[in-house]
Amino acid sequence: MLGALLYLRLTSLKNQIISRAKRLRQLKYLLGALVGGAYFYFLFFRNFGSSSGSRGSQRAAANQALAALPTPEALAQTLPLIAAISALLLLGIVILAWVIPSNSPGLRFTEAETAFLFPAPISRRTLINFKLLSSQFSILFTSLFFTLISNRWTFLGGNALTHALGWWFVLSTLNLHFTGAALTLSRLVEGGVSPLRRRLTVLGGLIVVVGLTLGWVWRDLRGPDAEDVAGIAPFTHYILGLLDHGALGALLVPFKFVVGPFLAPDARTFLISLAPALLVMVAHYSWVLRMETSFEEASLAAAEKRSATLASVREGKSVFATARTQARPGPFYLRSSGRPELAFLWKNLLSTAAYFNLRMLAIAAAIILVGSKWFLTGATPDIRAARVVVGMIALAAGAYVLLLGPHLARQDLRGDMPRADLLKTYPLRGWELLLGQILTPISILTGLTWLCLLAAALTLQPTGRMALTLTPSVQLAIVLGITAVTPFVCALQLLILNGATIIFPAWFQSTRAVGPGGGGGIELMGQRLIFVFGQLIVILTALLPASLAAFALIFATQWLIGAPAAIALATLVVLVVLAGEVWCALWWLGERFDRLDVSSELRP
Repeated sequence: MLGALLYLRLTSLKNQIISRAKRLRQLKYLLGALVGGAYFYFLFFRNFGSSSGSRGSQRAAANQALAALPTPEALAQTLPLIAAISALLLLGIVILAWVIPSNSPGLRFTEAETAFLFPAPISRRTLINFKLLSSQFSILFTSLFFTLISNRWTFLGGNALTHALGWWFVLSTLNLHFTGAALTLSRLVEGGVSPLRRRLTVLGGLIVVVGLTLGWVWRDLRGPDAEDVAGIAPFTHYILGLLDHGALGALLVPFKFVVGPFLAPDARTFLISLAPALLVMVAHYSWVLRMETSFEEASLAAAEKRSATLASVREGKSVFATARTQARPGPFYLRSSGRPELAFLWKNLLSTAAYFNLRMLAIAAAIILVGSKWFLTGATPDIRAARVVVGMIALAAGAYVLLLGPHLARQDLRGDMPRADLLKTYPLRGWELLLGQILTPISILTGLTWLCLLAAALTLQPTGRMALTLTPSVQLAIVLGITAVTPFVCALQLLILNGATIIFPAWFQSTRAVGPGGGGGIELMGQRLIFVFGQLIVILTALLPASLAAFALIFATQWLIGAPAAIALATLVVLVVLAGEVWCALWWLGERFDRLDVSSELRP
């Protein structure tokens, strides 16, 4: 019976590969596959086919660049420390699997598998083996991908084969542990153990282990001195003294067994480390097989939920549309008559999380203002260092929201495009509909960016010569200028993404495809890369005129009217330029949407 199930899995894999190869006949998938293949080539395989002369020159340049780094022998001395830290990370992952488990059942079956395999005369052990065997396909591909990344870590030793097998041991053992943990938790729930009691038990055990280890460290281990930090070897020895002894050291032993094959520096060590790694894997496999827990009902419920989610996504709805939501008041009072764009803003705000509102924005701003008082009044070195760290984190978060936030805030035409036939029946011009659709993500992204800007402005205070140039008035002018420009930059970003949806609707439908045969692949990754690169080029082109005008105006007028006034005047010019670009883009894309033929463009 297991042979027949294996034949079923291999046949499904073959058919999936054939279907993806056949869709390369379409130009959009072929271009995506070429871009995705080029990405992998330049990232991983570019040097494999180079000539011996070029490889020699590249190796000489690399050796010269690495001359100042520690020698491989010195780095090899850190392998025990790397093993201990890796085991500690695996321990943290395992603890999270028990404290915050996944909502999915331990064994996930597709809709077809639940329909055909559950009624069939197949034993429970065979079903478990079938799912564990099915998971090995994805684990093997993931292991090969991770090997391409880690094969450049020459200080680890070994070769591509040992690294691939090492990743396979790590991923397979984690998969078995997650499955066993999910089945065990299901059994505990069936026995009446509450989630709170389970979390308290796991955390209590962790506290006991950490407490015993800290007690041992406090009693026997001395603090680090100058000799312990004099080099890699003494520092490694000192840290290992913290991780290899006491209760924590005993707890990390099986995790070290799991990462042993991957960290083996040579073939002999690799063969020796295979036995304990296999022992841990066999113990997990036996644990999963012996769990007498009913997984059929949970698998059926999960399959139905997944089917409903896929149907909602294909219809253009949110992935959370199938979940039950509680009624909540509208984000603001919507009059019976008025601008139609406000109606779209009201509707799309209801589809977002409840905490995206003006009250939460004001509360967050108040917390930042009150919290920054301590940073502004403190003058100790620790407080100054913390001030810089907080400011840099705020700047990084603001840049992330401004650049990548439009890809995540999808409460616009990208979510409603599958219902474009209904949108086109509205008595609205195209630019009005498009403006109303992008108002919600503009509001959310602008508010989050303003919070990050407020935190950065209050914590990053210039010192030394920079303080002479960036006076308080100049800082205020810069902050107010960025604040005023932010909504228009967000609008341009969103117009680019929504414009791609209108101009290339078939490409957009394929890149968001879900379900078997449509949710992944190198061709879809290549299509997403094309969209990302295209967006970057367009936004840089759109911001270039305003940036050049602002810099030229500041350089020409700061000597006459002062830096703050010059920055304010430049901000006004930037706003005029960006507002014109936003209006032109709205008008042009609105015309394109009015002429969009839904029946021919949105074919699957």
